[in-house]
Amino acid sequence: MDKPYSKTVTLDASVCDLSGRWQPGAVLRTLQEASGGHAEGWGLGRKALLNAGIAWVLSRIALKMDRYPVYGQTVTVHTWPGKTRHAFFPRHYTLEVDGETIGCATALYVLMDIAERKMAHPSRLPGQLPEYDIPAPMPTPGNIVLPASEPEQFVRPVRYTDLDFNGHVNNTHYVDWFADCFDWRHHGENELGQITVHFLKEICPGEEARLLLRREGNISVLEGFVGEEPRFRMQGNWRQCAGE
Repeated sequence: MDKPYSKTVTLDASVCDLSGRWQPGAVLRTLQEASGGHAEGWGLGRKALLNAGIAWVLSRIALKMDRYPVYGQTVTVHTWPGKTRHAFFPRHYTLEVDGETIGCATALYVLMDIAERKMAHPSRLPGQLPEYDIPAPMPTPGNIVLPASEPEQFVRPVRYTDLDFNGHVNNTHYVDWFADCFDWRHHGENELGQITVHFLKEICPGEEARLLLRREGNISVLEGFVGEEPRFRMQGNWRQCAGE
């Protein structure tokens, strides 16, 4: 089997920023929806996993955008699974506009036991993942190194719109939290060329995240803690917007 699953979306106002560009968090939400649609086709979607007491959750993801499409443009996402490694399920993506590849991503999914809120063994998957003989478009998400700069600190309570049906802050909203650390002027002049996110432990309703942001040149790293316990770490690599 070597044909990726494809999902096409037309960008409307709800997913674009004040410059009309596709928001990074919205990009990840589209990738997540494509992943879910593909899994449904194998009988390994949300309902089948719920019946087994488990859910798909992200462990790591890296996204690289050569350029961002804008309001009204149509984007096609292609996605396929990589070869399962121990408890990790790799998944790859490419993004196209008018046949041109404008970005790519690679992710590592794991299974979570819904009742125990911890990683579940792959043997609990109620079916078999097919194997695709398609090369990964980019390497597996690597380590994130903290810049030596003094961190800026923010507090972010968990809000209603952060939560998904797995009962925790949706992984894509950490990217929104990161973007909100920078004002509209910064976003008007800069865009994220690459994003890497490590999801360490879920953040749940009623919790409050302590965010530490460090900057060094065009690299920014955001850490999220609840109390003293790390919950996620994210790196963004900035570049000037085209035409700036």
